[in-house]
Amino acid sequence: MDDLEFLADDHTLLSSQVIHVLALVRAIDAGRFGLAGLNAEIVRQTEILSSQLSEHFAFEEVTAFPRLEEKYPKFESRLRAMLAQHAGVLDAFEAFRSVLDVGPTAANLTQLLERGKIFESAFEDHATQETQLLREISAGEIPKSESAQ
Repeated sequence: MDDLEFLADDHTLLSSQVIHVLALVRAIDAGRFGLAGLNAEIVRQTEILSSQLSEHFAFEEVTAFPRLEEKYPKFESRLRAMLAQHAGVLDAFEAFRSVLDVGPTAANLTQLLERGKIFESAFEDHATQETQLLREISAGEIPKSESAQ
C-alpha cells in the first residue's frame, strides 16, 4: 500500500528534523555557538518541524489510518493506539516550544534541553512503534477485501 511506504519515508524525514532541531540546541549548550546567533535558526527550524508534524499527523488521522483500519481490521486497536499517542507527542513538543518562545537564555537553556530530550524521546518512541506496526501490516497480512473473494 502506498500509504505504508509514504508513512515510513515521512517518519525518516520527521526524525531527521527532530534530530536537527535538538542538535542546534545542543550546539549552544556545548558552547560552540552563541545564544543570539542560533536563536533565530532554532525558531525557524522548529516552525518547519511544527508544520511537518501537523501535516503528518493529519494525514494519518484523516486518510491513512482510517483506510488501514478498514483494510486490516485485525490491527484496528493498535492503529487507534498509535493515533492516541499523537496528543502526547504534541504536548511534549509544545512544552519544548514554550521554553524556546522565551528565547534560549543561559537561565533557561537547561530547561530547553530537558524538554527537548523529552520531546525527542516521545517522538522517537512513537515513530519506532508505529514503524514496527506498519511493517507487520505490510508483511503479508491479507486485506479484508481480498480475503472475502
